Amino acid sequence: MEHTNYNSSGTGLQNLVDRLISTLSPVAVRNNSSIVNDIPSKLNIGSEEHTVISVINGLLRSVINNARESCIHISAKEMYGKIVTVSVKDSNSFNTYAIACSLQDIVPLAEKIGGHLDITSERKKVTTIAFRFPIEQEKTLNIVE
Repeated sequence: MEHTNYNSSGTGLQNLVDRLISTLSPVAVRNNSSIVNDIPSKLNIGSEEHTVISVINGLLRSVINNARESCIHISAKEMYGKIVTVSVKDSNSFNTYAIACSLQDIVPLAEKIGGHLDITSERKKVTTIAFRFPIEQEKTLNIVE
């Protein structure tokens, strides 16, 4: 018995992030950087759309403002039908400390919806920020196949 979760309502996360990227593109271009949206088109978010987008906007702004000659990737995946993880990865990060400091105002927003932020830095160049938040269970249909 396999369970497949389909969000019965909500907005496509990929489209929302595309709109954020178009707003933030001038800053990325000024910093000789680009942004790639790798979020699956089928992934939706529920009733906390405004807060989720505010957090993602804050993550992108933080990374883009500190990017220099980089390609920033944003991706997302649903885990266990209960959690969405959005990742913003900068492969040429030059100041992870500045990124972490600029996220201080974003953390309370993420926590407001039961979310959590993680920041990791590899080889002192690759910085990834992960934003995990729960999917609203009342918005999810469980279909047994």
